[in-house]
Parts: sequence; C-alpha cells; structure tokens
Amino acid sequence: MKTTILSILLIIYVHLFAAGSNNIKVELFNQFNIKTVMVSPIEGKYEFTTNKGKAYKLKKNNIIYFTLIRDSISVWDLNKHLGVFKWIKFTSISKENAFKIEPAYPALTARIYEGDFQIKANDEKFEIVNTVPIESYLAGVVEAESGPNAPYEFYKSQSIISRTYLLELITRQGTEIYRIGDDVNHQVYKGMSLKNPIIKQAVTHTRGLVIVDTTNQLITATFHSNSGGQTANSEDVWLTETSYLKGANDPFSLEQRNTHWKDSILIKDWLEFLTENGFNISNDAAKIDNLSFKQEIRQKYYSYKDDTVSLRKIRSQFNLRSTWFSIEPKGNYLVISGNGYGHGVGLSQEGAMQMARQNYSFLDIIYYYYKNVKVINYNLLVQ
Repeated sequence: MKTTILSILLIIYVHLFAAGSNNIKVELFNQFNIKTVMVSPIEGKYEFTTNKGKAYKLKKNNIIYFTLIRDSISVWDLNKHLGVFKWIKFTSISKENAFKIEPAYPALTARIYEGDFQIKANDEKFEIVNTVPIESYLAGVVEAESGPNAPYEFYKSQSIISRTYLLELITRQGTEIYRIGDDVNHQVYKGMSLKNPIIKQAVTHTRGLVIVDTTNQLITATFHSNSGGQTANSEDVWLTETSYLKGANDPFSLEQRNTHWKDSILIKDWLEFLTENGFNISNDAAKIDNLSFKQEIRQKYYSYKDDTVSLRKIRSQFNLRSTWFSIEPKGNYLVISGNGYGHGVGLSQEGAMQMARQNYSFLDIIYYYYKNVKVINYNLLVQ
C-alpha cells in the first residue's frame, strides 16, 4: 500500500525542486576572506549585469578581474577598467556552460563551476554564490567528499546520502532563505565533477532517491571517513537521539587507511586543559601512572575521580582525528592511539567502499549504516 502520511519536510522539497527551477544556491569559498578574484568562462558564453544596469557579454576564455575596494567591487578586463559596482550577476546564455574562478588574494587553486553566479561586496570580503543544477552540485559533492577512485556502488550510496543531507538541511533553513556553504560545515563542494565520469552516472542513476525514517521524515544523513570498527550513537556525539543513527560493529572499516592513527600531547598541556575544565588536579594526579586512559569500546566521557569532560571536547581542543582513543604516558608526552577518522556517526566512507568492493549493493550499504530507514523516490510520494 502506498504511504499516505507525507512528511512536511518532503513536501517542501517537492515544491522547491520538482515544481521549481531545480537549482540550488551555494556560497563559494565561504571560509575565506576573498578580496581579489579572476573569473573566466571556459565553456559557452556569459552575460554579466551590475547594480548600475550595465551589461557585458563574455565569450570563452575572456578574463575579468574583481578587486574589493571597501564596500564596492572594482572590475577590469585585460584592456580597461569597466567600473565600480556593488554587485555583479553572471548569467549563462548558452546551453553548455562552465566558468573558472581563481582567487588571487588570498591565492587559492582555481575551480570550475557550472551554472550562474553572483558576486557581492559584503563585510569587507566577496560573497560569491553559485546557482547550479542540483544534480551537478551533487556530483561535485560526491567527488569532493569521496575522491575519484571509489567503486560505483559506493558512489550511488554517497549520491543518495548527499542528496538526503542537502534536502534535509534546506528544509530546516527554509525554502526562501536557504544558503548552502561549500565547506565541511555542510558538504564539501569544489566545483564540477571532472575526474571520473562514473560519479555523474551514479548521481543520474539514483536521481530522486532519498532516505527517510519510519515516519517518512528525511533523515540527517551524516557520514564520516572511517569508524575505526565501531560506529557511534548520535546522542553520544550531539546529544540528540535518533532511531536511525545507532552505533554498531563495523568490520568493513578495519584495515583501511584511516582505521588507526597516533598523535601526542605534552603532559603539561594536558594537565592545563584538565584544570581549565574543572578537574581537581593534585600532585598525585600528575603522576605518570594516573595519566593512562584505555578506551576499548567507544565512550562519551573522559573521567578522573569525580570529574568528567566530553571526549568530543578533547578531540576539538587537541585537533584529534576522532574521539575513540587511548592515552599512554611516555616521557614528557602522552601518546594518543586512536581509531577511525571523524565523528563516527552514520556511514563510514571507507567501510562503505570496502562493502562495495565485496559486491554489496548501494542499498545494502545504506541499510547497514542507517537503521530502520528506507530509500524512496520523492516523486512517488506526490502521485
């Protein structure tokens, strides 16, 4: 029997994308204070308009330079100064289109994007927003988050996860005001997927597929690099309990590149951290024997006597790869032996790749890492 209870979030998505433009807005280089940038069409033609009503046409390989001057943008081509504006909007005027953006201050690697974009002067930096078809965006995300050398079934699972993550994020922000960043705070997006054609195929193959829970709500489809052999409960990392982000043994993540790692912390820095977090550090507490910490299975807190601090806070303070680690003193240092890379909640990418190599399907992968969920096509819900 077809499901009749539709989640409000899914309805919002359908109205936004199925009946709308099928584009999303992504803020580019949002973690950088870009002040000078070079833009050049590398496929097709573009027209750009300004707040002063001026319009300019750009052909393939034409180069335009933008420099921030206080609250305005100074624009040059190779021959002359075009003016000073508050904003510039680039619109493609050909069917196939792509453009290159290369920040010069600070100097960053050039990236290639599809679609349209707008540049504004905002708070003494550029605000660069790419309006891009959702499937092109997803292919770029899958490549940036997963690399170009993974199995096809993994790419299909990552496509569905990234689509679900995106749409759930948009519905929480609101369809009128949403803005997606391009860094790890949302999903990493570095432009078009150009390194492996099967990534675009995987996105196309899974078009419209999303993951929902037992009440047809889009799930928060979190993922990380490697679980270290055991995934984590969502409530042990972010306090919010869900029915689908449950910790479990993960043998597929063992013996992978990021399964194990080592780091070190100065003992004096460690004792200072504990003191700042309310620990009663006596002279006895500083003895070598009291500094060992064993974590055979994932835990939530580090404790000493009656004092505790979250492992998540320790990870953030000392920039560790995960919260699953043990501590052993050695000289003036604590040797940190850890498992996995990332928060450990949801899908382990290296584990999922290993499943794909062992001929598990993309559905097998999703149902292994997310509990009590189903993969559906959102179009079927409104028929």
